[in-house]
Amino acid sequence: MMTKTRSLMLASAVLAMLAACSAPEPASPAAQAEAEAVDATSSTVRVRGTVQSVSDGSMTVQTYDGRTVAVPIAAATRFVWVVSSSLSTLKDGDFVGTATTGPKTALRALELVIFPESMRGTGEGHYPWDVPGVVASRGGGAVESSAMTNGTVESRSAPTAGTAPAQSAMTNGTVAGRDASTGGLVLNIAYEGGTADVAIPEGTPIVRFEPTERSSLAAGQKVYAVIPQGTTSAGFLAMGKDGVTPPM
Repeated sequence: MMTKTRSLMLASAVLAMLAACSAPEPASPAAQAEAEAVDATSSTVRVRGTVQSVSDGSMTVQTYDGRTVAVPIAAATRFVWVVSSSLSTLKDGDFVGTATTGPKTALRALELVIFPESMRGTGEGHYPWDVPGVVASRGGGAVESSAMTNGTVESRSAPTAGTAPAQSAMTNGTVAGRDASTGGLVLNIAYEGGTADVAIPEGTPIVRFEPTERSSLAAGQKVYAVIPQGTTSAGFLAMGKDGVTPPM
């Protein structure tokens, strides 16, 4: 009887050990996280962060505020590289975009994008904006009175003394003139329906867009994606080249 009891106890122990070995390991936090679906029904959606994975029809992005977002990609999605540049490459007549801080009468650039000729006119105008990538990537939150202005640079002048309030805007346009000074540069940017003077302080991130293909997209890249209102996939996707963070 003792031998039978011992055999049963041994068999139970073996079964328990086998069950423990075959039990599935708990999923990692990354595996447990479910990507949020993008909903651009009521407004344009802008996604900024690092690509986690890429599939045939979408990419998963870890945003700068810690969310995981699924961004659909379509055949019509336009892809561009974001490459480092400088004010020394800026020419009169260039079409530019700049996210800014301050009131319309005293705009101060947070970043400057120089568009290729093939993208002239993209987003031209002055309209509300959200947190630029240069701020979001450093952990910054919402910026008061954020806006975007796209247009053409008409003239350049030296900046005046003083600082602007913490308000954000974007100005895109064509460079018509520029004027360097020890305090940076001021661009007068014209767009359909108005103009804006934008001070470009020294140290402002300056980048260029270079058209590329979908095959350039890969995990680990810093990206900026735009899903236009009423659409179901990204219309525009900018990828930082060589580690560049899209600052817009």
